[in-house]
Parts: sequence; structure tokens; C-alpha cells
Amino acid sequence: MPSGLRIYGSAQLLRSAAFRLAMLQALLFALIALMLFLVSWLAARHYIENQLRQAITDETGEMASLPASRRPASVQRALHQVPKNPFDYSLFSAHRDLIAGDLLNEPAAGWTTLEQREPRKDTDAVRRILVLGTVLEDGSMLVVGRDLASVDDLDTLFKSAFTWAGLAAVLLALAGGMVTAGGYLRRVEAIAVAAARIAAGDLGTRVPVTGRSDEFDRLAFALNSMLERIQSLVEGLRQVSNDIAHDLRTPLTHMRQRLEAATSEAKSMEDYGKACERALADADRVLETFAALLRIAKIESRQRRAGFTYVGLSRLLESLVDDYRPVLENEHRVLNAEIAPDAHVHGDALLLTQMFVNVLENALHHTPRGTPVALKLSMADHGYRVVIEDAGPGIPVEDRTRVLKRFVRLEASRTSPGSGLGLALVAAIADLHGIALTLDDAKPGLRVQLDFIEGRNE
Repeated sequence: MPSGLRIYGSAQLLRSAAFRLAMLQALLFALIALMLFLVSWLAARHYIENQLRQAITDETGEMASLPASRRPASVQRALHQVPKNPFDYSLFSAHRDLIAGDLLNEPAAGWTTLEQREPRKDTDAVRRILVLGTVLEDGSMLVVGRDLASVDDLDTLFKSAFTWAGLAAVLLALAGGMVTAGGYLRRVEAIAVAAARIAAGDLGTRVPVTGRSDEFDRLAFALNSMLERIQSLVEGLRQVSNDIAHDLRTPLTHMRQRLEAATSEAKSMEDYGKACERALADADRVLETFAALLRIAKIESRQRRAGFTYVGLSRLLESLVDDYRPVLENEHRVLNAEIAPDAHVHGDALLLTQMFVNVLENALHHTPRGTPVALKLSMADHGYRVVIEDAGPGIPVEDRTRVLKRFVRLEASRTSPGSGLGLALVAAIADLHGIALTLDDAKPGLRVQLDFIEGRNE
């Protein structure tokens, strides 16, 4: 594994942002569970207490409807029916003396909760009783109550159930958070490992893609696109360095040989002058090559996009046709032009002119005398299309991508002057403007197709 990287352990996992998010979710879930418990508990308790109050009220109504002379006996009979009869009773006189019943404390009129020891069993347990005190027509007070044990049992059941359920839910949330955090950290680790390998010089490394189309896959696609661009630029730089060393060595060697020959063999000023002229020609060739390289580099840096304006493409091509038609006619060639009117594109007029000039110069220099050249501007579904064709030898299919790179010259062109940068400059300008460049077979000859796609260069 690259230096500085290690697999996440438990300590790193607990410190991760994903685990903190899982903890926050677990806490939020616990709060929601607590609120659910409170609402459910209060609703259930309220329902049961209402049922108890209704039962006590009904029982009080039945007892109160009895004649006053029969009430003490009815209270005693009801108490002897326990446990079939779940109610507690007491009857107090008008002076609040206990006449009958098992509720010893004299409650106030209305609803009250009493606590008293269990009189029916040998136990010290304290009972909580919900009672209703009712003052009757003769001044006596009838008290009817019912044990709150069912309500207390419900409280215990709810507390126990929600405690265990809440604890289980929190533990499951934490476990899920650990699993989620581990998955996130593995994806982050994969990206970090790929970045470390790239930093170590392995430009072919790519961030793995799972195919789930999630946010990590989108990030991986973006990073891989960036890495492909970086690799292309680095390999291009390496290739350019090699090509510069190879292609400039010849004119520099010739320059040195001629100067050396002039130094040792020249016998007059005229000989010196001729040697210097040839050396200057070689120097101009080297400077032209460097100037073309600088233009390509500047274009590829996209610095020229700031100066883009709407360019009259039809007028620009008509002007080029007027300039090149006499040149071609001098070599017994024909330039056939078919230009759609009022075509406008967004771009740099000087660079577009340079692009078309290079294509025409390529057709002029690499085809035999008398070979016709055709230029056509037409509307297309995507925008505008410019096609320049010649009837020369063309370019083999396997070389059509390669000739768009710097310093690439086919064997058939080695005897003609040039640096192999013409079509590379065309490709750079086309890429800057978002133009789709295609080299194809004109049957015979080369077909250069330039598609101006609307919206790609704005």
C-alpha cells in the first residue's frame, strides 16, 4: 500500500463523519421513540382512567338510587362479593361518621385519589384508589372507588416495552451506522489509494466504479475524466518533448555543419554570405516551429475564449475562396465553392481563419498539380457543417487520428517542407471552439469535415 495510507480501524471509524452522522440519526430516532412513547402512554392512560371513571359513576348512580335504609346493607353485600365486584365502598353519615365500607379516609366530594393499606390481606402493600365522593339527599356521603392497579400495570408495561424497544432500535441504528460508515470509508479509501498511486507516477490508475450510479460513482466518473485529461496532457508533453528533440535536431545539425563548413572552407565574402543565408533559413525554420508550438499551447490553454464574438462564417469562407482561387489556378487547379449565406458562429475570427487556411494549405501542398479542391458550407441538424475535399492520395485510415498530433508527418510528405504541426493546430482550434473534426475518405482524396455544434462553444 502507498506510504501514508492505512486501512481504517475501529478508532478511525469512530472518528469518521459517517459514524457521527449515524450517531446523530440514532439520537434523533431515540427522541422520536420517546415522543411516541409519551403520546401512546398518555393516550392509553387517559382512555383507561376514563373507563374507570365511567364505571365508578355508573356504580355510584346505582347505589344512590337505593332507599337510604337499604344502603348500608347493600354496601356490605357488595364488599363481600370481592373479587367478583372490583369496587370499594364507604357510606358516611351526615356527621361524616363511617357507617359501612372499607374506605377509612373521608374524602372530599368529587374525584380523589386515595392511598391506604390493603385491609383484605395480611400485607403492608399500599393501594392507590380512584374514588368519587357524592353527597346524598339526606346529607350522607357515598364513596365509590376502584383500584388503580390496572393503570399502574399499564405504566409498567409501557415503560418496559418502550425501554427495550428503544434500546434495541438505538443499537440497530448504531450498528447500521457502523456498517454505513464502513462502506463509505472503504469507498473513500479506494479513492485515496488511487490518488496516492497517481501521485507516485502511475498515471494509468483509475478510481473504481461500482455501477450503482450513486454520489461516489459520479465522483469517480469526474475524477477519472480529469485523470484521463491529465494523462493525455502529460503523455502529450512527453511526446512533444521527444518530437521537438527529433525534429529540431535536423535543422540545427544542418546549421552547424554549414557554419562549420563556412569557417573552414569559405574563401570569400560571397561564400560566407551564402553560408549565413542558409543558416538563417534553418534558424527561421526552427523559430517557425517554436511559434507554431506556442500558438497550439496558447489555444489549448483556452485563453482565447475570452475574446469570442459572433463571426460571419459565410463571409469568412468567401474571403478565403477569393484569396486561394488564384493560387490554385496558378497550379492548374479548380476550387469549387458552395457556401450557404448568412451563417454565423461564436468564436475567434483569426483562429477560425487559421484553421481553414491550414486545411487548404494541406490540400495545396500534399496533392499533385491539377488536383481539384472543393469547399462546402451547409446547414445541418446540429448547426453548420464545413467540408473541404481534395482528390489527392488521402490519408490511410490507421493514420487519421495520428496526423492530428504534433510533429506527425506521413512518409509521403517527408520530402515536402513542413513541421507536422498544421493539422495539430487545426485540431487544437477545433477543440477550443467545440467543433467536431472528422477526417474521412473523399474517394479519392481526403475529406475534412468540421461540424459547428450549436451551444458547444458558448
